[in-house]
Amino acid sequence: MNRLSVRLSLAFLLSAWIGIGAMVLVVQRALDAGFRQYVNTRDSEVNPEQITRLESYFATNGSWEGAENVLSGRGSGSGSGRGAIITIADLNGVVAASTDSTLVGTLLPADSLTTAIPMIVDAQQVGWFFRQSPGEQALGEAELAFLNESNRWLTVAGVGATALALVVGAALAWTLARPLRELTRAVRDLSVGRLGRQVQIRGTVEVDALAAEFNTMSQALAEAESLRQRMAADVAHELRTPVSVLRGHLEAMLDGVYPLDSAHVAVAHDQTIHLARLVEDLRVLTLAEAKRLPLERTRLSPVVLVSQILEAFEPLVLDSDIRLTREIAAVLPDVFADSTRIRQVLSNLLNNALRHTPAEGTIAVHLSSVAEGVRFSVANTGSSLSDTEVVRVFQPFWRANAARERDSGGSGLGLAISREIIALHGGTMGVESATNRVTFHFTLPAVG
Repeated sequence: MNRLSVRLSLAFLLSAWIGIGAMVLVVQRALDAGFRQYVNTRDSEVNPEQITRLESYFATNGSWEGAENVLSGRGSGSGSGRGAIITIADLNGVVAASTDSTLVGTLLPADSLTTAIPMIVDAQQVGWFFRQSPGEQALGEAELAFLNESNRWLTVAGVGATALALVVGAALAWTLARPLRELTRAVRDLSVGRLGRQVQIRGTVEVDALAAEFNTMSQALAEAESLRQRMAADVAHELRTPVSVLRGHLEAMLDGVYPLDSAHVAVAHDQTIHLARLVEDLRVLTLAEAKRLPLERTRLSPVVLVSQILEAFEPLVLDSDIRLTREIAAVLPDVFADSTRIRQVLSNLLNNALRHTPAEGTIAVHLSSVAEGVRFSVANTGSSLSDTEVVRVFQPFWRANAARERDSGGSGLGLAISREIIALHGGTMGVESATNRVTFHFTLPAVG
């Protein structure tokens, strides 16, 4: 009883019963009332010949005495054989003759006189002719047989319609419930770890929308699980190297292989710093992805912010024999952002550009006003990215040159963190690659 198909079938059947029952009841009542009205109207028809005979009778006899013989004679009925009550009253409304002898001598009701027919002899009214239909009298056998046959066929039609509604309702309910059963099996697969399951369902618009959302969710779960596994492997790999170096130096110094001097202790210290930086980057990335990284937003001038960062960055560029250029629009709106986090993003992009720019190369910083707000761009020469690398460049722990960047101290999380920080500010971040040139850019919404 708790199955959707069963409930839908019962709902269709109940609706059919209500509709069919109401239809049969209305038709039966209308047929019975209409047929009775037809019979009464037919039996109420006045025979003009009878009135003529009665008027002739009065003209011959001068009174209505003995008129009962005329009333019960030939032509008194309408041919139905059911015998309507025919009454003759004098001018005062007193019944003088009637097919119902019990009415003789009584006074006709006033409402009966309004429908009675005056009888005229020699241009003078001599009485009233009143024909009372059978009304609610029992119908004849033929008439009752007609009504019973009609009711029987209505009942048969109701039963047939009920059976048809049950069959059609069950088929329709099964058709509507089948996509849901397929979705249920797919969800069951997800619950046991079969992520990425896709279903091909053809149903109503609502069911198609549900299937599309399920496919999207399933794919997202599969990608999230794949990312989780890859990150777990990457984290383990990233931690393994500094931990192994640290452990090796400590064991060597404890065993007397290395002297316990400042040079060897410094190596161990550097590895602890690297571990601390990696753990902090992981913490920041986790908070940013969960949208829980705290931000202290203030109104900032993009020109002042970028100028301060470039002043601190210029000595590093000069030491690497790299040219640093800047192109800043004359008029830029302010942005509402966390100064520390935006500095972190710009520093990540500049350091990344510095690592990938060869000597005598160029790093270009560009600020411009766009419809979305203020656009920050950092471009460097001497490198390029393939289409696959453009897609993966923001993934955690991904490196274009893993060995070289790991040796240079990069954790592989800087770009992933930067993109999440920009997203928290309501902006977007992307990368473009051309021959011998890579450009990272992000946009921050302008203040009001």
